[in-house]
Amino acid sequence: MPPVSRFERLPASVRARLKSMLSAMYNAVMIERIAIRDMLTFKSAALEPSAGLNIFSGPSGSGKSALFTAVLALFGIKESEAAFVEAVISGATLEDFDSDEIVVRQVKKDRARFFVNDSQVGKIALKNGFSDLVRYLNHKEVSDFSSENLLLLFDLFANRKYKNHNELVNAFRMEFEQYANRQRELEDLAKKEAKAEEMIEFAKFEIEKIESIAPKEGEYENLLNLKKLLSKKEKISDLAQKANEIYENTSPLFELYDLIGIDKTLLSDAMGDLADAIDKAADEVEKTEEIDPEALLERIEKLSSLIRRFGGISEALSHVRLKKDELTQFESIEEDIKKRQKEQQQLLIELEQKAALIRANRNEAKDDLERSISSYLKMLFLPEATFDLSSTDCLTITAGQECRLRLNNVTTEKISAGEFNRLRLALLASREELQKSSEKSILFLDEIDANVSGEEASNIAKVLKTLSQTYQIFAISHQSQLTSKADHHYLVMKNDNISTVTLLDKEGRVKEIARIISADKITDSAIRHARELLES
Repeated sequence: MPPVSRFERLPASVRARLKSMLSAMYNAVMIERIAIRDMLTFKSAALEPSAGLNIFSGPSGSGKSALFTAVLALFGIKESEAAFVEAVISGATLEDFDSDEIVVRQVKKDRARFFVNDSQVGKIALKNGFSDLVRYLNHKEVSDFSSENLLLLFDLFANRKYKNHNELVNAFRMEFEQYANRQRELEDLAKKEAKAEEMIEFAKFEIEKIESIAPKEGEYENLLNLKKLLSKKEKISDLAQKANEIYENTSPLFELYDLIGIDKTLLSDAMGDLADAIDKAADEVEKTEEIDPEALLERIEKLSSLIRRFGGISEALSHVRLKKDELTQFESIEEDIKKRQKEQQQLLIELEQKAALIRANRNEAKDDLERSISSYLKMLFLPEATFDLSSTDCLTITAGQECRLRLNNVTTEKISAGEFNRLRLALLASREELQKSSEKSILFLDEIDANVSGEEASNIAKVLKTLSQTYQIFAISHQSQLTSKADHHYLVMKNDNISTVTLLDKEGRVKEIARIISADKITDSAIRHARELLES
């Protein structure tokens, strides 16, 4: 059974209190607990990381990278085969989650599902939500060396010299966004103006076509009724004439009712209704006397064409009003463009003034930045770095500036993976000199000290130890120098195809560091050296 550290021997409540105090002392976002189940060769794993530097070591193939992958999957950075992964994070604030602790969980059956404080979230939302809190440094990630991010580093140093520099940059960026949005609107107006003549003609044609028909609400329905009446005109006239003959010859019927003593009330009512029907039929026929059937059909066809195109007479009339509004807009486009161009010109002058001051401040900060990063480069056994500032052809969100970083006059695209990671570490450390109280986050490093000499590894360890005062750091290492600096040192082992992770106590660390030093065959001298490293 692996040894139990003094920290692990403490009661759970005491451990939680100590970790809370550590978190407050570091004033940092930190992962307090990690739990993993059923992941490749891991049946289960439980960790309570330190607020500072957490190092994972162990033989190759033991499962260190798989362990990292599982945790990084919680933040949308990697994909893990784990059936269950959970991390409890303190000191973090996420939009829509107001809580002292953030619990992030992945549950995987047929597919991976993610939860934040028991609310299910998508992977993209998860990644975006934690993008400022969790960083993973690997040789494929190049964003730290993008022109925009390098200029942000310049701005940090410029703000140390000129206290209002950040306010100036923020104001510029906000105003530039407004300028860019208005410029897009102006370009859209210019496109409309280019087509205005054609569109005006088309709008006038549409209006004239509808107004020449002059449709009225309810007219179409009335005309259809007249059309039906015309089709029945002759039949109505014929039947009305026959009905009238019946009506005029009802005297014998009334005399018969009198002779045989039948009440004539019903007969009188029926004859009254018949007279009314005859009169109504005559009126309906009279309505059609002045109607021109051909004109009626032609009118119905014109209204039908509007209905087919617009869906109804009301819609056709609304279309006319819309086109008239468009005409008014088209006719005012030229005046609107001139007004907007004048406003844009004034805004551009103000932006250029701010941009010029920002560029000047950055140029003044260049020596300070290069001196700062040079001290870390020397510590990391890297040659001098230079920042090439240049102006763009037009004003941009970066105040019309671009930046490229060179290491010993070689671009970052052409340096080795080891140099790349150490250079990025130097940038991080340099930034932390100015940002110790504002940016707190979690940093994952995958074998950043691989393929370096002992002295280089020692200095990488010193830089990471300094960074761990701000960042909670998780790092995989195969070097004794970095493992000896750990606040928490975890050993990952695989036996009988089962992987385990154990927090080492002091004696456990001595043995593991000695194994690293002596390449698995632990010697007395390796033990002595391990103790010296831990005590240094």
